[in-house]
Amino acid sequence: MTTMTHTMTNRITDQELLALERQYWDAIKARDTGIVNRLTHRDSTVAGASGVSGWNAEAVAKAFEAPQYTVKDYRIDPQTVRVNRISDDVVSIAYGVHEDIEMSDGKPVKLDAFDTSVWKLGDNGWTCVLHTESLKGDPFGRDRMAGHSAS
Repeated sequence: MTTMTHTMTNRITDQELLALERQYWDAIKARDTGIVNRLTHRDSTVAGASGVSGWNAEAVAKAFEAPQYTVKDYRIDPQTVRVNRISDDVVSIAYGVHEDIEMSDGKPVKLDAFDTSVWKLGDNGWTCVLHTESLKGDPFGRDRMAGHSAS
């Protein structure tokens, strides 16, 4: 596994980027639309098991009005963090994360995933332009099929 480097550009350090990512997670957990909207680019994209969608102020408000789930806790694995500097004003961060969530029906779910966020520096600071999440497991989904075991 690649560990987080301690390089620095004149724009943002790896530690500052990880802190931004945690601030975003904390805001999602607290359902703080103000912080989430401040950290979200006006034309952001989210991709994951549910599909691909736009993520802007309207989508944030709708998601928080009738949430399908609530993040109760999360833990980013610092040993898996990888930062890529795409340009002076665009960086990505990828990492493993454990999530404790509660579904809208009250049932708890624990999951492990790998997430990637792409951040862009603009006039209002760093904002997330893309976020993806992949559930940990067999890349072909065999571990999620009834009656099949991953091998």
